Amino acid sequence: MTQQDGEWSQVSRKRGRIRHVPKPKTDVDESKENGLGIRPNPNPEFTVSDIHKHHDTARQEWQISDCWKTLKDLLSTALSASNQPPITKAICFGPGPYDPSNGSFAARRTAQMQTAAFCAIVDFLESQCEHKIKRVIQEPMFTQIDKDFCVELGFQVADTPDAFPMVDEQTLVYGIHMELRTYYLALATLPTAFIGGGLNEWERVVDFDPSLKEFIGPISKMDATYTKYPFPDMNYIFSSTTMYWRKGDDAPKIPSSRKAALSESPQASKQTSDIAEALEGLKLSEQASEENSSEPEPSKPEKPTELEGSKESKPLTTEE
Repeated sequence: MTQQDGEWSQVSRKRGRIRHVPKPKTDVDESKENGLGIRPNPNPEFTVSDIHKHHDTARQEWQISDCWKTLKDLLSTALSASNQPPITKAICFGPGPYDPSNGSFAARRTAQMQTAAFCAIVDFLESQCEHKIKRVIQEPMFTQIDKDFCVELGFQVADTPDAFPMVDEQTLVYGIHMELRTYYLALATLPTAFIGGGLNEWERVVDFDPSLKEFIGPISKMDATYTKYPFPDMNYIFSSTTMYWRKGDDAPKIPSSRKAALSESPQASKQTSDIAEALEGLKLSEQASEENSSEPEPSKPEKPTELEGSKESKPLTTEE
């Protein structure tokens, strides 16, 4: 990549040709990196238009898939339960970047397919409840171009950790293959519906790493009190995923006026503060754990610190 008159000569993935594009402006922290070596891309190649084309391809593939046909039937069954609270907000956590720094086609396709599935789910719910559902997305690996694409797709883009306290009793929480710690933060308030890693998978992870047991509480409670549906897989993109839906008899009755006030209430502000403290506590806990561990021999390199945005604790890894 060479600079010429304020532009960059960049090799395109399309047939290896050279194209001149403006040097991208990015405010990403290049020190961030997830468990698969993906970080916020310091030199994104794709434009918003490019990402839209990739999304359209994924959306079309999803719409004709057996996975979507099966899922629509499951959603209809879940919605048929009595006394369901209306879902007024849907939050997509951690789909992954649409132009990953390692250039992985698989990671890019997974991010697009998970986003396409989320949009289709929300579209379906809107068609059944006849009201608009607010769409929020949070992904720490997003570049500004990724965020601009999401805004054009109709999302409110939240910086980490701002989406965590947005979850309330009328929310659909959607997060595929995330860390158990991230689920713990996202589920501080149990939502109407949750799509993500199920208890069976996380119990196996906790058996292997007992230090994670303190984070399994919200999923354990949903597993015991919610109706469970197996989320259909599609080439491992949704492997080990479960859909939890609050049972109608246990659904809280929340007036829409109260719901509208929640985001502006002192309780919401306090929850934002609590989330920030929880994130800081996790970092301090990891640092303390490293300090208490035996020091490596001088001849051996020090083990790099795992970052909070990584997904090393996934039941089955496919992306991000």
